[in-house]
Amino acid sequence: MSPESPNPTSPHFARRTALITGASHRVGRAISLELARAGFDLVLTYRSRADECGETARLAMEAGQAAGFAISASTHALDLSDTKAAEEFARARAAVCGTAGGGGGGTATAIDVLVHNASEYRANTFGATSAGDLEVAHRVEVVSPFLMTQALREPLSRSMLPGGASVIFFSDTYALGRARAGFTPYMVAKAAVETLARQLAVELAPKVRVHCIAPGVILWPDDFPSAAKDAILARTPLARTGTAEDAARLVRFLALEASFATGETIRIDGGRALR
Repeated sequence: MSPESPNPTSPHFARRTALITGASHRVGRAISLELARAGFDLVLTYRSRADECGETARLAMEAGQAAGFAISASTHALDLSDTKAAEEFARARAAVCGTAGGGGGGTATAIDVLVHNASEYRANTFGATSAGDLEVAHRVEVVSPFLMTQALREPLSRSMLPGGASVIFFSDTYALGRARAGFTPYMVAKAAVETLARQLAVELAPKVRVHCIAPGVILWPDDFPSAAKDAILARTPLARTGTAEDAARLVRFLALEASFATGETIRIDGGRALR
């Protein structure tokens, strides 16, 4: 068991909870498994892949058990393009956690890690991009994550993790100082995510830390052209793509070990931003 992992046999063992959006597959699934192995109970959301998210929950509970933890994992449908639904979902989760000193004799619980992983990655041809395309990208990447974090402020503030709870956003290394034709709504929204993380780091201090991860290629998109893959790898100093596990391990590090870091953006792109 790693030093930062709790000992479930200790009489002082306190359960940990992580809420992860977009947990049905790829990076979201890897993050779920990584945090399960660290002893976190999981609240997992998906937009349309109910069966795959259920599989993530099953695999996570198995991973937790293998690491010595009897974790729980629940799955919930959530479309972040519906900002009202996103805020209501977060308020409902906050109500489940209860309030410190609230009635009913129960003990208020915490949310220790909130991972905004869900994304709206979609190509949009310039000249045919609508206001709706820009608005949807911002609702998914910026507005709903902001409203959810705001609604969950109280349970986040109750975390007993060293340094407090963590809110972790995902931007994109290409949105930070580069441009990519055909993806304007996505790129503009992802650039806003970095600013949002900085803002929330101040708003939520000192009890909650906020981090922003800016990946390069972490798994290829479906049907990505071979020639484009070769061109990207030729400009990447580490000469490979990242893996979902690379991103998941960084999430775990930020949540459990980076207790004096907040408001920063960390690139995980194999050095791509250097060229």
